[in-house]
Amino acid sequence: MPLLDHFHPPLLDRAPWSSICTMWIANLVKDLNRTLPRDRFRAFANAHLSSTVEADIAEYDRGGDQSNSDDAAVALEQPALFTIEAQFPDEFEVQIHEYRDGMRLSAVIELISPGNKDREVERRKFISKCSSYLAMGIGVILVDVVTNRRFNLHNLLMEELGTPSANLSLEPPCYVAAYRPNPWNTSHIDVWPFAASIGAPIPSVPLPLREGPSILVDLEATYSAALDDHGIDFDHTITAS
Repeated sequence: MPLLDHFHPPLLDRAPWSSICTMWIANLVKDLNRTLPRDRFRAFANAHLSSTVEADIAEYDRGGDQSNSDDAAVALEQPALFTIEAQFPDEFEVQIHEYRDGMRLSAVIELISPGNKDREVERRKFISKCSSYLAMGIGVILVDVVTNRRFNLHNLLMEELGTPSANLSLEPPCYVAAYRPNPWNTSHIDVWPFAASIGAPIPSVPLPLREGPSILVDLEATYSAALDDHGIDFDHTITAS
């Protein structure tokens, strides 16, 4: 199914982007785990919204002698010197781990949210995360189909890495891009940037696995499956605003 505009009417009120994105990730995980070498790599979902995340911490009373814990409990009652309001970026990503060195991270697919592009501080947090992945030799794919925020995070990442020659035009605002760090020379990164247009198929891109092969990711098929899960059909009258 060709790419639709989920951030303007009439689709804006049909299904929340967070739900579409979650199902897209689920279908990517399913598709990748059918494609990846099963004895070496596995894909997992990692998604949360910064404004709705709550810690889920279970405390268990194991009984037994509590005499040694009283002093520690008193010490913890000391008031904090500061209380801050921490803000963490939205995360909608697929992580590919390798069965080596304790399931080490090998590649990530980032589905960009409006929150990632909303404010400069959020944009910088996102770019910093992607840059850190690349510095560690981890392959990255960016998928940006957000049409109500005009900032181009691929271009910001290229500027962060000092390579603006790989920038994309700001029109159209949607794009997909893949990045493969050279395992023998971390200062060299292969880049595949592609513009994506509303009403056109989403380009497939290579997923570079750290110290492993690159596999082609079918973004179009997994996106179509996510829309089908929500009962959304393509309508040629739907265009970007």
